[in-house]
Amino acid sequence: MEQDKPFNHRMPSSAREARIASASAEAALAGIGLRMHRVLPGESLGDVPRLRREVYFHEQGQFGDRSKRVTDGLDDCGTTLAVEKGSQAIATMRLHDFSPLAVQVEYGSLFRIDEFARTWPLSQVAVGTRFAVQADQRSKPVVDRLMEEAYRWAQETRVQFCLLACEPFLHGVFEHYGFREYLPPAILPGGVDLLRMVLVMEDEPYLSECGSPLHRLIREPARALPAKAWLTRSFHAMS
Repeated sequence: MEQDKPFNHRMPSSAREARIASASAEAALAGIGLRMHRVLPGESLGDVPRLRREVYFHEQGQFGDRSKRVTDGLDDCGTTLAVEKGSQAIATMRLHDFSPLAVQVEYGSLFRIDEFARTWPLSQVAVGTRFAVQADQRSKPVVDRLMEEAYRWAQETRVQFCLLACEPFLHGVFEHYGFREYLPPAILPGGVDLLRMVLVMEDEPYLSECGSPLHRLIREPARALPAKAWLTRSFHAMS
């Protein structure tokens, strides 16, 4: 995946500027023949299963791994994002907050969600899964747009923490957008490391420091202060 030099953006001072930024991003995507699509809970995933299958099985050689299905029951209660080129999905990510019991059962232990639940409503903690980008489309504009749409979804749903787990080769990708490890790696069967990362929403100083493209989307930087302080106290790996 192409990692261009990070760049800084001026932070929008209002929701109106954020909407203008969104419209500009849509126009830029349209200019290169791409569009953003949100698949809402219960809607058809369209071409997304094909993209997942291509990346997880064909590219990564996991044909025989039945444990990593391209669809599951959580697709029905999550929001799936897709960057599309023509009729094909070329980048995707699935988003849930932790309110549904099924999400807690599937991902709660991995992310130690009980510790969040003691202080934060589970509707304010979200997880991104099923990340996939078509091999010949791994350019910065494509991934930027996918991550920007995920950030807007989190803003609209009043999420405070966005969590994800990735293999080490993707660490630099997500770090660029403002994610950082908050727990030691989880070791999967077979010795595969999974990095457990968090993005504190609206964390203006940190997103500015790492040159995140999401910095320009910030609307309410004061929201990040109690969340960041709590996270630092609760997970000492961040301090």
